[in-house]
Amino acid sequence: MDIGKTKTFAIIIDEAGQVYAKAVTGPSGMWLKEETIVKNVREAIRECLSKGNLSLDELDLISISWADLDTKADWENAWRIAEKLGLRKEKTIIEHDAVAAYYAVTWGKPGIAMIAGTGSIGFGINKRGERARSGGWGWIIGDEGSAYWIAIKALNAVSRAYDGRGEKTILSKKLKEYFSIENELEILTKIYKEMGGEVKEIAKIAKIVDEAANEGDIIARRIMEEAGKELALCVLSIAKRLNMEKDKIIVGGIGGVYKSKHVRRVFHKLLEENLPNAEIREPLTGYTPILGPIIIAFKKLNIPLSEERVESILASLSE
Repeated sequence: MDIGKTKTFAIIIDEAGQVYAKAVTGPSGMWLKEETIVKNVREAIRECLSKGNLSLDELDLISISWADLDTKADWENAWRIAEKLGLRKEKTIIEHDAVAAYYAVTWGKPGIAMIAGTGSIGFGINKRGERARSGGWGWIIGDEGSAYWIAIKALNAVSRAYDGRGEKTILSKKLKEYFSIENELEILTKIYKEMGGEVKEIAKIAKIVDEAANEGDIIARRIMEEAGKELALCVLSIAKRLNMEKDKIIVGGIGGVYKSKHVRRVFHKLLEENLPNAEIREPLTGYTPILGPIIIAFKKLNIPLSEERVESILASLSE
């Protein structure tokens, strides 16, 4: 299972890498209300088991990648919820989504993964097994380079353009069309009253920013390029702390933000300039990040994981 801020994705897979069932429900990150988490995780499990014509007891292992497991209390809550859902501890693995992302990108080899979805966080492990993370401070404190961060930058740019404090941008026109409003000030009603400051909904604006950047808007392009820079800085900070700047490591991104060519270009450029021996892999987007908990499960069960098998799993996930 891949449990995140935007969605909960579950699959049933066998030791050969064949996918038997898939299910997608709403967000279940640990910062959400418990009733929301329980509802969406339970629904994903039930739907997946139903499609696979299996029971919970017939599964050898349940491997979970879970967003927002930052404190001791978060971990305690995660295991309490898992127990409430009938998941037996001896048959369940729970990992932080950043750790799972690392496995999805590196397949367990030394390296760094950088998540950039609704939120953002980086995680790496060096050849000595030492670990480090960077970012992941949430939408109020940080999450630089994330979809939410991009959206807030765009909303600020529109407000500055409207007031005459900043440069004009086609983001003003695009957001008025997106919200079906006539005046920029009506954005206040949309964001604060109708959306209630909902992070997931606000983060959707990032796609509009990328569209504007592709159409040549300078402000939008700057925002997307800055996002790529911030994501690269997280990776570089981890490489420095783990003394991997000159090592042969694997580095890659995970999350929808990497669909932007502007983000990818800057992200890859900075990594190539500063990590000369790194293998920079193409980003994983859509449902492919669940490769992380799959690899963790395979390692736990001592199932050999060849490159051909990983490629087969990825192909199945992308269908």
